[in-house]
This record gives sequence, structure tokens and C-alpha cells, in this order.
Amino acid sequence: MTNKVYRSAQGKMVDLGALQLRNESVRAVGNMGVNARGDIVDAKNRPIDSRNNQVAKQYSRQSTNVVDSRVPTSNARKKPVAEAPKVDIPVPPEDFDDLFEKPTITPVDATAPVPEGIAAAIARARQIKED
Repeated sequence: MTNKVYRSAQGKMVDLGALQLRNESVRAVGNMGVNARGDIVDAKNRPIDSRNNQVAKQYSRQSTNVVDSRVPTSNARKKPVAEAPKVDIPVPPEDFDDLFEKPTITPVDATAPVPEGIAAAIARARQIKED
């Protein structure tokens, strides 16, 4: 008998420990796919992996000793980084005038019908209006 015996609101004695032991192989409610013990179960409620095995695997993953773990080494030698080739940038002559043509801006026709929609709104935002 377990220590999990409680009295209900109606005065009846309920042994929750016995209830747990009786239903420990039944699939638990939820989306984890386990039974009441914590074993992973398949669609037919057959245990796939016990809770004890799961805990042992997790413990072995976390408790590796630094001395026991393998130290990665590499025999490959690093190749020297090649320098970028030097490029001679041409120097403009002294009498060179730095005059560039500005792009022409097409004026917006105020009499044209205004299209509606998101494409038209984007097009209007991109146009430059001259005053």
C-alpha cells in the first residue's frame, strides 16, 4: 500500500498510488507519445524506449569527462593567403574637365488620367516632380 491515500469531498477513500500503478502502461493524455511511466510508446501503446534508457542516454551525453573526450587535430597545413594583384589605376590628364551630363527628368503630365492601385502608387512615389 502506498502513502497516497486521500479522502474525497464525499468522504470516500481514494488510493492514488494504486491508481497510478494500475494505469502506468496506459498512454498519457497529450501530444508527447508517452505512457504514465514516461516510456515512449508507439500508436498501439507498445513501449519503444523506456524512461530509464532515455535518462541514461542523456546522462552519458552530458557527463563526458574532458580527459575522455577526443581532441580534434588536423595534419593539414594552412595555405598562405594569396595577395590580391595590384591594379594600376589610370590618372586623368591635367587638362581633363570633370563635366558630366545630368540625366534629363521627364515632367509629369497633370492632365493625364491618374491610374489607381498599388502599382500606380509605387510609380507615383518614384517620379520626381519639378516645380
